[in-house]
Amino acid sequence: MCGWDGDRFWEAGWPTSAICDCCGSESGIGDMGAAPGSWSGVEGLHAFRGWWLGAGARWERPRRQPGGWDVLRQLENVPAHWRTPAPPPPDRDRRIAERASHGSLGTEIVCRICGLPGEVRRRAGRPTETICPACGAESGIDDLGRPGDWDALHGIRARRGYWAAVGCPWAVPAARPATWDLMEQLARVPDAWR
Repeated sequence: MCGWDGDRFWEAGWPTSAICDCCGSESGIGDMGAAPGSWSGVEGLHAFRGWWLGAGARWERPRRQPGGWDVLRQLENVPAHWRTPAPPPPDRDRRIAERASHGSLGTEIVCRICGLPGEVRRRAGRPTETICPACGAESGIDDLGRPGDWDALHGIRARRGYWAAVGCPWAVPAARPATWDLMEQLARVPDAWR
């Protein structure tokens, strides 16, 4: 889930029910049903990771957090088969038809996925179909959800978790600030989309 290697989470193919000191996921519970090889097989892991990151990547047991801890460096420990494949391309026509049943905070200038501020992503509640230069999400296509609805935020969280698991590559690398910090950027995600 988060790449922490402080405990044995699986032994001989069976979960140990260990609770991760870092993200709080319990092996055999938080990762049940996960199967590498397809987006549907790893989407739940990405969604949990995206929720955890959106909530500030707080440690379940803060005293176990190493000094100088770097969340991106830790996420590199997540085995590749739990990070890939990428989400399938969205069905644009279906997403556009679904927009009316999803929520908005009015005018939004912060990416719901990664927290990058700047361009208008929604104007008076209507998506502008702006592509985020950081995570590459398109407003009104990749970021549909309803505030306060756990299930409806699944896709936003899964995309956030996937982006972080693959190292947070910027869609427009030249737009990445020299002193960029993932957690500072994620802290800008409005609470409604965490």
